[in-house]
Amino acid sequence: MDEQKKALVETAFKNVVDKGFDQKFLQVSRVAGETGVTIFEDEVTGATFFLNLDTIGNGIAFGGVRLLEFGNDKGAAMGTGMRDSMGLGEAMTFKLAMIFEPFGGGKLVVTAPPSGKSETVLLRIGDFVEALGGLLRIAIDFGFEPEDALKIRERTRFIDGFEGPGSLGASGITTALGVMEGMPAILDEAFGSQRISGRSFAIQGVGSVGRKLAELLLESGAELFISDTLESRLKPFSGITGVTMVEPADLLFVGADVLCPSGPACVINPQTIPKLKSRVIAGVANCVLEDEVRDDKLLKERGILFAPDFVVNAGGVTQGIEEVFKGAKDLQSSIDRLPIIPKNLKAVFERAKRGRMGTMAAAKEIAEQRRLKIRAGLSRIRSRQPI
Repeated sequence: MDEQKKALVETAFKNVVDKGFDQKFLQVSRVAGETGVTIFEDEVTGATFFLNLDTIGNGIAFGGVRLLEFGNDKGAAMGTGMRDSMGLGEAMTFKLAMIFEPFGGGKLVVTAPPSGKSETVLLRIGDFVEALGGLLRIAIDFGFEPEDALKIRERTRFIDGFEGPGSLGASGITTALGVMEGMPAILDEAFGSQRISGRSFAIQGVGSVGRKLAELLLESGAELFISDTLESRLKPFSGITGVTMVEPADLLFVGADVLCPSGPACVINPQTIPKLKSRVIAGVANCVLEDEVRDDKLLKERGILFAPDFVVNAGGVTQGIEEVFKGAKDLQSSIDRLPIIPKNLKAVFERAKRGRMGTMAAAKEIAEQRRLKIRAGLSRIRSRQPI
């Protein structure tokens, strides 16, 4: 990390501590010279904040905020918070590199106190992000409802993709549109045909992304199997021809042509892989593989095509970039960027076949090569600036 970035991080962390968050632990980063995971305990609510600045890029990292609730199980909260912040921060780094953006990738995972999510917890998330001074720009992720973003925004300027004045709306729409943009390339690789009509899709979680994806797939003539832990999210699909409601525990194994996990992380693992019946998994949510090396190989051995999450679901982050840094007034410029998703998928599938490797391994190779080229370009730019 250069001196300028180091100063940014030190200042940001000091501001966080001054806001009543106790810095507890620093995890060595995956990327040499970058910050990695730092744990903060909130003195006000008792919530634990796992901040992963996986890479800082040009001085700004993009990443979602995820809320997890474990009651009094502190061991599970600590283990899952570390795992998700590490994996999801890395995924953001690779996602931004795949679309040739100079920003870094990060993640904020918050484990709620035993009392659960509350208005105070949401406001403290806002306090935390604001104290970082723009080092991390967030959007809400798993564990939140759309109205929660507005409460967080009461305390921070650095939240994007919310419903209300000052935003183009929740990024779930552009994420789902990007998945749809990439779907013909996925189907062509798996089945030799780009046709969506008549194919079956299993969507695990119909929140902001899964709901829109389900609507788009239905419009294209697909058959759907859907599940969610919240009954209210399923009601809009009740009685619709071509939609079958499935219990969350069973959704992964219904045997649809394409499985679309769009909820919690790590649902594809050695316990679930042997029971999978789908020919394709599209990573609508981030980090659906529990262990990316191991599970990538297991899927390849089973002949299941995996479309890596940070390639498939890149549509949402383009919205934040276009809105905040390029002054977009509507979604069109974000939509115009979506064709890069099928292009990237084809590159990943080709490298996987050529290298006889899993698709996740191939995607990470491509993303890391692009990240290093972007970093070298930023270094050259900085070296030409007057001191």
